[in-house]
Amino acid sequence: MLTTATFEDFLPVVTKAHKKRGAILKIANKYPTPFYLFDQDELKKSIIDFVATFEKVIPNIKAYYAIKSNSHPLVLKTVLKCGLGLDISSGRELEIALDHGTKNILFSGPGKTDEKLRLAVKNNTSVTINIDNFSELKRLGSISKKEKKTINAGVRIFTKHHGLWNKFGIPLNDLKDFWLEAEKYPYIKLKGIQFHTSHNEDAQKYELIIKDIADYLKKNFTQEMRDEIKFVDFGGGFMPDGLEGCYEEKDLEKKEIKILALKSMPIKSFAKTISGALKKHLNPLLNCTYYCEPGRIFSTKAMHLVLRITDVKNEYSNITDGGTNMVGVGWGFGEKYFFPIVNLTHPSKSVLKTAVYGSLCTPRDVWGYHCYASKMAASDILVIPNQGAYTYSMAQSFIKEIPAVYSLPSGKSF
Repeated sequence: MLTTATFEDFLPVVTKAHKKRGAILKIANKYPTPFYLFDQDELKKSIIDFVATFEKVIPNIKAYYAIKSNSHPLVLKTVLKCGLGLDISSGRELEIALDHGTKNILFSGPGKTDEKLRLAVKNNTSVTINIDNFSELKRLGSISKKEKKTINAGVRIFTKHHGLWNKFGIPLNDLKDFWLEAEKYPYIKLKGIQFHTSHNEDAQKYELIIKDIADYLKKNFTQEMRDEIKFVDFGGGFMPDGLEGCYEEKDLEKKEIKILALKSMPIKSFAKTISGALKKHLNPLLNCTYYCEPGRIFSTKAMHLVLRITDVKNEYSNITDGGTNMVGVGWGFGEKYFFPIVNLTHPSKSVLKTAVYGSLCTPRDVWGYHCYASKMAASDILVIPNQGAYTYSMAQSFIKEIPAVYSLPSGKSF
């Protein structure tokens, strides 16, 4: 949900940055800017808080980190040390997961090639495949038979509530036919159902989809078939709360900009609502484990961007040494979205109306139009906190190279 915001609404993010000013400036003096700053403590806290919150209301839950949101080795090593599995969406991510030695992998996503299905089957003690469609079922059946290896599997479904996400999986109404078809393949052990929605600011879609699945199973599955279901995977898509916003109105000539804050349901409320839906609709039907695939909710705070001002052109225009190729999410990063930009050299809780641009040869290379600063000067160090999700993993070597990653010492997190 978007709500009208003031710059004061983002002061908790700014204050955290100020508290660790000395540690960040020390790293910026040691290494060339720009760079990504890995924050292990903040990543651990996000994981621990999420898992503890969900386990309190859904004891039989297993979390798999969606590595597409950030697959840097430092992130993955921390995730695995915290005891999570890995949710992967491609053959490349399968190789990354296997290289990290994890024995707990969920392989989802459309368009799996025979080569990568074969790799998954060869690592059948580590991988569960969430099958995307009937064609993939047939190909997996053939590969597993040839390899003479049994593979655990689920099937991804979509419902009327999925919108554009109907690109993935089979319609819920085809689930019975799929389940019966899977019986033709003796090396496939179909054990679960998966669904996923994204950018969830509240838990309404989870509730609706869980109810639809339960209604379908009651009507179409026998008790024997329901007993075969060992897991239900309700995906991820949990949006962080209060860390970012977007522009409602912009008049750059008059330096007037109105912002909206993205407000999401707290994780405690997500857990309570989803738990309530599971208890009401699925628990009476199934004796299973519940899986989830958090990504952004962990990785957002796992990295921050550190930049240096190279030129102050005037009081309303500053150029930094880092371009928005660092975030790689397409043009419009700072034109459309608002993220607090914090000047650590000249810190302030007040905002200057001044544009912060990147160093790429395009006018759309914009970090934002405000900075929390007392003044702006060449060589000032800026930090844009909480930029770990879908930034590093989507970075591009467009015009400039992808910068290095350095670590904030433990105990120095935001």
